[in-house]
Amino acid sequence: MKFQPVQIVANDLNDCYFQLLGFVYHYGRKYKIDTGSFAGAYRLEFDFCSGFIKYPHTRPLSPIMPEGIPPTTTDDELDKYFANYLMDSNLEENEHYRYSSWINGCDHYNKFIINSKETPLEWVIRHFKEKGYGNNHCYINVGNVDSGFNYDIPYDNEGERRTSPCLRGIDFKIKDSYLIMSVVFRSWDLYAGFPENMGGMALLNEYVAEQLDGIKPGPLAFTSAGLHAYDYQIEPIMSILRK
Repeated sequence: MKFQPVQIVANDLNDCYFQLLGFVYHYGRKYKIDTGSFAGAYRLEFDFCSGFIKYPHTRPLSPIMPEGIPPTTTDDELDKYFANYLMDSNLEENEHYRYSSWINGCDHYNKFIINSKETPLEWVIRHFKEKGYGNNHCYINVGNVDSGFNYDIPYDNEGERRTSPCLRGIDFKIKDSYLIMSVVFRSWDLYAGFPENMGGMALLNEYVAEQLDGIKPGPLAFTSAGLHAYDYQIEPIMSILRK
């Protein structure tokens, strides 16, 4: 079987997004979803995809959509996503987790954290300050070692279905006084999820860099073997590519 890994280099988030839309349309592998979100539907998925975004802090962070195509997110929505889903670990009644559950800690997950006196994000910042910027230690794991077992938990309706986090890790490196962040996604909705997730990561990059003397916000990188577009998203993607 022929496999087609895709690797891109982009100037900013907008450039990256539209490159990926074109690549998934031409190189995505179509298959039926047996279980999970939108089970029974089809999606186009990269065999493997990675990318490097040189200037992810260029505004707007949200995609500049062609006229007539509704935006998938806005910069105001990205501010809320960063504050609520990446930084605030307090869960609503119907939430099982947020990415902040592991990035910024919470009582529910303290049993998985050796040092519960500070969150993983606080540790990353402190480690850079105390140990120096030239290290490969600063990585935040998202998800628990048993997260996959959530799929074995019975449920009566879609609202009760348990999942594991799509984001699985965030790496922090400092090179030439720039903070480079790399993320790994287990599964990833390109059309609607990618702009919000990566816009949020750009804001997280800016936040961490602001805590470190002499460090500037830098590039973002990503990898995923599950970056995809659902079949119902193909029509708007085609409309974007035609314009």
